[in-house]
Amino acid sequence: MECWINGVLERWRNGFLLQCSKTPVLQHSNLTKNEMKKLKSYSTTIAIAALYFFLFAGGLWHVLGVFQTLMRLLAAPLLIALSIIAFAVIFKILPDQQSRWRLLGWSMLVIIASFWIEWLGVKTGKIFGNYAYGETLQPILLGVPIAIGFAWLCMLLTSTAVVQRILPKFSSYHFILQAISISLLMVLFDIVMEPAAMKLGYWTWLGDSIPIQNFIAWFMISFIFAIIGLRLRLFQAKLPAIVFHAYFAQLVYFGMVILK
Repeated sequence: MECWINGVLERWRNGFLLQCSKTPVLQHSNLTKNEMKKLKSYSTTIAIAALYFFLFAGGLWHVLGVFQTLMRLLAAPLLIALSIIAFAVIFKILPDQQSRWRLLGWSMLVIIASFWIEWLGVKTGKIFGNYAYGETLQPILLGVPIAIGFAWLCMLLTSTAVVQRILPKFSSYHFILQAISISLLMVLFDIVMEPAAMKLGYWTWLGDSIPIQNFIAWFMISFIFAIIGLRLRLFQAKLPAIVFHAYFAQLVYFGMVILK
């Protein structure tokens, strides 16, 4: 009898302790989730601020004429890094593995195809006009910087992020209208970038004149890449804020270079 009573008391004591321990664990878990949300928000804000800071600093260095050798060395790596960051944050928000594979495949297509389009453009002068790349964006393969393919990817992703916020009902529009909107943002970006890129030694145009043909080609090539990405349903969800801000941070940099 005594053993039976002791067993009941022991089970009751263990059950009571277990019940008491559940509430604090749950509260701690909830606090952790809230803290994680705040931490994520803070980290996003810090990343965006850092993006503007570094690109503004780069523009300021160019205006002041300081750290020019360092800027030339970092130009291509920074283009590639910005592209990878934009890709990575979008990759993370996609809902399933299939979507992520599609994003990877589309991104590789943009990087590789744009590189060969640029190579053909430099070689023939028939696509964008007569131009040649300088020595700033190293390494260079067959007369075209490796970073150029990554730059195309970055500009397409950031242009898409901007269009999504300019047109809140973007995802409900016909994919042709979506692609046109993205392509127009690409051309707008290029209009600002071209004179800055010439000053930075990225490339030069024959006669130092940017032909209209260049902007038409930009629109058409961007349109094709955008159509493929849209048909793959890569941009159904709103792209992360840092991708949106990367578009304008780069414009700040190029704008400062132009104003020198």
